[in-house]
Amino acid sequence: MEYNEELRQFTLEYHGLTFVWEEEPEEGYMEQVKSISEKYNTHFNSIIAFMMPEIINVFGSLSPDEIKENLGKPVIDYENGQVSYLEQSFDDTHIFTFEFLDDEFEDLQYFSIDG
Repeated sequence: MEYNEELRQFTLEYHGLTFVWEEEPEEGYMEQVKSISEKYNTHFNSIIAFMMPEIINVFGSLSPDEIKENLGKPVIDYENGQVSYLEQSFDDTHIFTFEFLDDEFEDLQYFSIDG
């Protein structure tokens, strides 16, 4: 884990995911990281299905595989229950974000494309 000056957050890369915290996490955070990483990857197809209608509305007809390829690395803010895609390659101006209300990534809400 390191402090990222640009993001002004503590960051940790784990299995292709970036985790961020406003303040240095307390002991035992790695168990949360491992659990969230596993659940995110398990539910990735349903996450794509959740975002797909809005992405298609903005960027046109795309397959789930095309969306997966263009999302880039997710940034997971566990404390705020948000996942953001800062490096998406659909364009160079938007940030994609959604909220997860449970640790299982089954209750997803508020997908937005901001830019």
